[in-house]
Amino acid sequence: MRARVSLVVFALVVAACSNSASKPSTSASANTKAVAPAPEGIDGVVAIPAADAKTDQAHVAGKVTYATVPPTRGPHNALWQNCGFYTKAVIDENAVHSLEHGAVWITYTEAADPATRSKLAALAKANRYLLITPYPANPAPFVLSAWGRQLKVDSIDDLRVARFIDVYAQDGPTVPEVGAACSGALGVPPDRPATLAS
Repeated sequence: MRARVSLVVFALVVAACSNSASKPSTSASANTKAVAPAPEGIDGVVAIPAADAKTDQAHVAGKVTYATVPPTRGPHNALWQNCGFYTKAVIDENAVHSLEHGAVWITYTEAADPATRSKLAALAKANRYLLITPYPANPAPFVLSAWGRQLKVDSIDDLRVARFIDVYAQDGPTVPEVGAACSGALGVPPDRPATLAS
């Protein structure tokens, strides 16, 4: 009897997997490729492949469902988020456009204390290709994202933070649009993320 029940359960699981795999998806989270360690040699950095190569750099209106939280690549808004240190959250689709231009997006939780926020603001001031924002759904105290790359750390003092910025910001090996600006579009730091720059 147990053998029959096991066979029936196995058959149902196989059928369910087969059905879900055959359904097409148009969202950026339809990524079935495995996330792997990035080849640049920074411990803990993962490489995020394109969910759909045809739409990976497409300009779209509205919300996008991304493969990672925070997102690292994919379709995005036509306006990029101006780099700098923000005390209010920005819109994912604008931040992804900044990543396409070579930004490193550092997201932090509301638990970051004033001293840590001061360090983050100083980092942004020292590098014009850093976008630093709070992120309500941050999966770690700090997440560093570049186009197709991501690193989660518990402390902004982690030595890998400086290395990540050095490798990926502005003209890193994964930047699709080297030389593009990270200013002159949307947002005035620290507390006006939705303001159009003039």
